[in-house]
Amino acid sequence: MIGWLRHVSGVDEQWRRPVDTRQVLRIDFLFALVFGGCALLSMETARSLGSLLEVEMSVVEQLLWVVVPILTLVVRRLFPLTVLAIATVHLILTAIFAPMLSPVFFVQVYYFFSLFNAMAWAWHRIGAMVLALVFALVAGAWILYDFLIRQQLETLALQSSYGVFSATTAAVLQVLLSTTVFYLSATLAGVLTWWRARREDAATQQAITIAKQTAELSERAVGEERLRIARELHDVVGRHVSVIGIQTSAARRVLTTDPDKAVEAMSQVEHSARAATQDLRLLLSALRVRDEKGTGEGAHDGIGAMRTTVESFRRLGLRIDVRESGDLERIPSAPALALHRILQEALVNVRRHSTADHVDVCVEVLEDTSPREVRLRVVDNGRPRGNTSGSQVGLVGMRERVELHNGSLRTSTTENGGYCVEACLTWPQENT
Repeated sequence: MIGWLRHVSGVDEQWRRPVDTRQVLRIDFLFALVFGGCALLSMETARSLGSLLEVEMSVVEQLLWVVVPILTLVVRRLFPLTVLAIATVHLILTAIFAPMLSPVFFVQVYYFFSLFNAMAWAWHRIGAMVLALVFALVAGAWILYDFLIRQQLETLALQSSYGVFSATTAAVLQVLLSTTVFYLSATLAGVLTWWRARREDAATQQAITIAKQTAELSERAVGEERLRIARELHDVVGRHVSVIGIQTSAARRVLTTDPDKAVEAMSQVEHSARAATQDLRLLLSALRVRDEKGTGEGAHDGIGAMRTTVESFRRLGLRIDVRESGDLERIPSAPALALHRILQEALVNVRRHSTADHVDVCVEVLEDTSPREVRLRVVDNGRPRGNTSGSQVGLVGMRERVELHNGSLRTSTTENGGYCVEACLTWPQENT
């Protein structure tokens, strides 16, 4: 039972209801003025009915007795427990010095609202529960005392019983029921209001968190898109520029001794420049419409592009042996494109950073695995050139591509000093 009460009252909740001090002071100041005006009106209606004739106070004292504590409602949301404590003290003093003022309607509303306000706004939930219990006990004790001892006890004792209970017992039960319902409803209303505010604040915080995460994801997506564009530009432009540099260097060396070879080299430069222009157009088209995993026409352009890339490097003087195993046409377009970029980068690195003149390329599709796999192995027979260290952008791009397809990348040095690049890419079986 105690655990249930702790949960319902929010004792175990580490949450403080947010308050905009300036705004609530402005609103509650107007609220207290309206409430005080209604209390004065209620006092005058009671006086007009003769209910306050026995009050041993002047009219001004009566008005101040009621209005002054009501004005504390200005700070009801900033100091809810203090306001309830003042209401409790006012209840006790009224019972002692001005009991005839207690039945005034807006005095009772003031007590009710003070209890409700404490349960709705107090951040110290245990203090709110204790003070609410004290207030209810004080109010109940005074009502019983005033109703039974000071007014009607002797009259009720002489009155005949018309039902199950005696007149005295019925009066006691009636007072207990009305008091319990009155103050319990104020407490429950305050607790429900507090929980509603708790849920609304949690929803607001969740919305803020979602908005923040959305902004972070958008920023991350922009960053990833920039990296992707940089990688594509490196793969597309870098290879062709490297080839152009190699061919123009060769043409310069043989320009006077072997003009025919110089012409052939410059033809390769022209071909590479046109290919670079075409690849840039394709890249721009891909940026406009991103559908790297689409099917249909051109779905296997990556495999055909791999063969074209091999032929272009053969024309540069590299001896390339290619071994294909399995049905390469079953590779979806996305991993096929990634495979082509990895092969392209590996061959560019051989031509740019190695003394190799021979490269072995092996492409193998594994048919009986789930998910499906394709493996690429590029091995050269050269040694690293001096003063040719790169920016590592190409290697990072290769790793990003294999990670995109849940694959792996391994680079190593062979026994004869050459370099080996091994990549494994996967794709779900149903996408084949």
